[in-house]
Amino acid sequence: MAVALLCGALLAGAFGLVKYMHRLARIGPVGKFERVAHFERLVATEPLASNFKTLAEAYVAVEDYPKASSAYGKAADIYRSKKDLNAAYALDRYSQRYETAAIPYIEKTTDPEDAKRYYTGAKFEPVYGCYTGAFIDHEDSIKGTYKDEYGGWRRDVTAFNHLVGSKQAIFFMYLGYGRDFPAKFVTHMNDNGAAAQIAWEPDDLKKVRDDEYLHNFAKKARESKVPIFIRFASEMNGDWTPYHGDPELYKEKFRLVARVMHKEAPNVAMVWCPFEIPARLIEPYYPGDEAADWVGVNIYSVPFLDNDPNRDGQWRNPADGLRFVYNLYAARKPIMVCEYAASHMSSLDMVPRSDFAAHKLGQFYASLPRLYPRVKAVCWLSMNAVKHAIPGRQKNNYALLDDPLVRKRYEQMLYSPYFLSAVSRAAPAIAREEIVPLGAQVVSGSVRLSAWVKTPEEQPVVIWRVNGAEVQRLTDPGPYQWWLDTRGLPNGANSVELLVQDSAGKEIAREARTIEVRN
Repeated sequence: MAVALLCGALLAGAFGLVKYMHRLARIGPVGKFERVAHFERLVATEPLASNFKTLAEAYVAVEDYPKASSAYGKAADIYRSKKDLNAAYALDRYSQRYETAAIPYIEKTTDPEDAKRYYTGAKFEPVYGCYTGAFIDHEDSIKGTYKDEYGGWRRDVTAFNHLVGSKQAIFFMYLGYGRDFPAKFVTHMNDNGAAAQIAWEPDDLKKVRDDEYLHNFAKKARESKVPIFIRFASEMNGDWTPYHGDPELYKEKFRLVARVMHKEAPNVAMVWCPFEIPARLIEPYYPGDEAADWVGVNIYSVPFLDNDPNRDGQWRNPADGLRFVYNLYAARKPIMVCEYAASHMSSLDMVPRSDFAAHKLGQFYASLPRLYPRVKAVCWLSMNAVKHAIPGRQKNNYALLDDPLVRKRYEQMLYSPYFLSAVSRAAPAIAREEIVPLGAQVVSGSVRLSAWVKTPEEQPVVIWRVNGAEVQRLTDPGPYQWWLDTRGLPNGANSVELLVQDSAGKEIAREARTIEVRN
């Protein structure tokens, strides 16, 4: 009996050891580089999503971030092919986190015919360029106000324009469905050369009917003669909205509102606008190309994801939030970023984060002409939501005028002629300068170069070299712009290099171009 028990124990131990050895074999060698080699061999024979994910983690451990990004992307694609969209989107985020990109650009006089490749012909759409806009109704720094028809106080747009150093093309407001047309707000826009964006939000989709209220609203909109963007029932893909949960009913109501506006108010463009997440619930709510004149998306940069102190959001590049919607719809609809803002203070810890907000602002606005030239409008939500948001949403301070560094960065980004200060009421607007990838261009005189740089490190060092000599060293996230004066260069072929380093001086990326100088 004792012998049998002993033999059984030894046998069980042997089986346990075998299982442990198999598990160890799959985990791989202990050394970081040995693990990379092990999992590279493993995905070659077993190309499973889990194996690509583990390989990606091994690459991260040895700081090979481009390969980590690629491996996470392959894992995401496998999950996507199996219709496991939640897992795919989660791994997409990891892939984006470790991406590395360095692309040099040059600004040139816009060729109207060439720029038409970005143009869909939608109502109020510029051929090339991007309208800027803002929400300012809770900007406490603005003393100039006027009283609207609902008894509330609204901020003067001219004061905001003055304080941020540039004229905004669009200002937006929130309006509950069922309230009267906001005539005073729209008139104030008209008096100051701006267009109006109205975030029109029903508390119950069943109240949206083909009735006198809807037709009267359309009539008053038409009579205003002001360019109006109606953002009906936005963020419908999020369960925080009262019109979430029934995509078919939502589409029916959006189409109803669009039919009335298209028929009765030719100065109204309908904007369909989800939140950037959850991405898997965006497409089911799309009402169709006939109903939506523009496609929008709302995106925010915050230090803590979902207001969770354990979920760091500082690593995320806000340009990534545009990809899903842009890739789906930009070929046939102009894209409007209906709301964007970067927080410079979270209610979780009340720690000032001016640099965080300024960096995210720079990354986002720099991405628009370089990665997303079909984004034709972007609006900043300038509000201290810690103070002014409804209970439960008091999370971050986005007010531009509360933080001098963030306000200054906003002003700097809008210096670019790519950003447009007025919605054209006649011929489509067009920016006077186009930003295109730097190639083998012929250049002369003073030309502006810039770059799109994305690395896992928040603030890399970007170095420009001409014919091997360093001419610029930049660290503030954004377009990394500088002026090249070709009069100091010989005629003929010249080398321009874009070099990216991390904070320790390690090279992350390098791109070189040969330009032809003709002085």
